[in-house]
Amino acid sequence: MNFVYLFPFSYFYLTRLSKGSLAFHVLFEWVCAALLVVVLSELSPYYALLQSLLVYIAFISLYEIGYMANDLFSANKEADGRLRGPQSAKGYWIFLWVSVRLIVFLGITLLLSQGTVLAWWSYFLALATVFFLHNYFNDREYKSATFIWLAWFRFMAPIIFIVESKYRMGVAFGAGIVYATFRLFGYLDSKGLLSMPGRQRVKFRLVFFLMPLAGCIALFPYEEAWGFILLCSFYSAIVLMSTGSSWLRQRYLN
Repeated sequence: MNFVYLFPFSYFYLTRLSKGSLAFHVLFEWVCAALLVVVLSELSPYYALLQSLLVYIAFISLYEIGYMANDLFSANKEADGRLRGPQSAKGYWIFLWVSVRLIVFLGITLLLSQGTVLAWWSYFLALATVFFLHNYFNDREYKSATFIWLAWFRFMAPIIFIVESKYRMGVAFGAGIVYATFRLFGYLDSKGLLSMPGRQRVKFRLVFFLMPLAGCIALFPYEEAWGFILLCSFYSAIVLMSTGSSWLRQRYLN
């Protein structure tokens, strides 16, 4: 298993995805990102998707270093911290895992000619800062502030460098107000900070992901909001289909 952890994405998959909601990540992150970069980029669909994938690999390589720091060091200092990952790993394995990810990140940076691009470095510097603070804080309420931004950075990574600049802020707005906010509910619940027992209901998700359509109507006249509109419309369609499927199976909605 230690050898498997050398590969970027393996740590994320084995410590989070394999034990969580893979369908949510696939639909609400990756498929959504693919749709946004294909529709809102000046590149051909093939190159838009290829560049998006490369940026995501660069991103997840750094992000997993944050996960490792959280699981192998920070969690031990938290009350009821979740001790995920290889807790008994030797120091040289951790060094290898981190080194490989840094090399992959730098390699993709050079491959995409981002070495001298300020926007690239400012994005990942901000991400690293937020993850450092997330691991540094022991107070769960402080961590809620950093978590919502980590969720935002994770959503935006394969999109922000690919879509046309005029659509970028609309996507960023939608990612913050819809995706990251919804993810925050799950985080707060896992930390015992949320009194919202009905958030798992089909009806709640339906209402939550349909409400942004009001914003879509309000912002429709503005071209720069089309990224927000596309993102929210996609989420609404997914939730409507999921709700319809649930009703067909159960003949009622919880």
